[in-house]
Amino acid sequence: MAITNLSLADFKTTQSDLDQVARKVSEANIASTINWQLSRSRSGTAKVKEMSEISGTTAKPFKQKGTGNARQGSKRSVQMRGGRTCFGPTPRSFDFSFPKKMSKKATGDALSIKINEQKVVLLSNVEKCALKTAAFNKFLNDNKIKSALIVHSDDEEKNQNLIKSARNIKNVKILNVAGLNTYDLLRYQFLVIEDKLFENLKKGL
Repeated sequence: MAITNLSLADFKTTQSDLDQVARKVSEANIASTINWQLSRSRSGTAKVKEMSEISGTTAKPFKQKGTGNARQGSKRSVQMRGGRTCFGPTPRSFDFSFPKKMSKKATGDALSIKINEQKVVLLSNVEKCALKTAAFNKFLNDNKIKSALIVHSDDEEKNQNLIKSARNIKNVKILNVAGLNTYDLLRYQFLVIEDKLFENLKKGL
């Protein structure tokens, strides 16, 4: 997708349309990669109290016989009010081993999907323009971009104008190219990226 009539001074998109990418996409691999990404992002901090962490006496709550109640050995038992929880969650990591080649291929597949759907906006002269949040938000609204993943190069100082102008806009995420991933590529409607950086990514497909 090539966006024209951009009103921001010195901030222009390339005029040529994107070429289709002939690539066999593995939906199963994409699904596995996203599952891995979401799993490793889980905090895993849910926790219940074990017997040793429950406050209370170790004495029997009442005598063994004669009360008509079921016999009990501790107020901290599972069945007692305020007692421990049985088989509850404890802190753990949900991460699991996943091949880097599969993850890299899934990212390439997601990128090719964006290209074939014409959901890529190529920008030029990013470092030269004096962008403001309101102006960049107007640019997105005028071109009916409801959500966007903005990818910039490793040189964050060079891209400060772009980063500062877009970081507070709803449904917009700014990402260093080193962190480009399958989940974010498919989560957002459009990929907004500098033309030179995009050409380098496309060569790696």
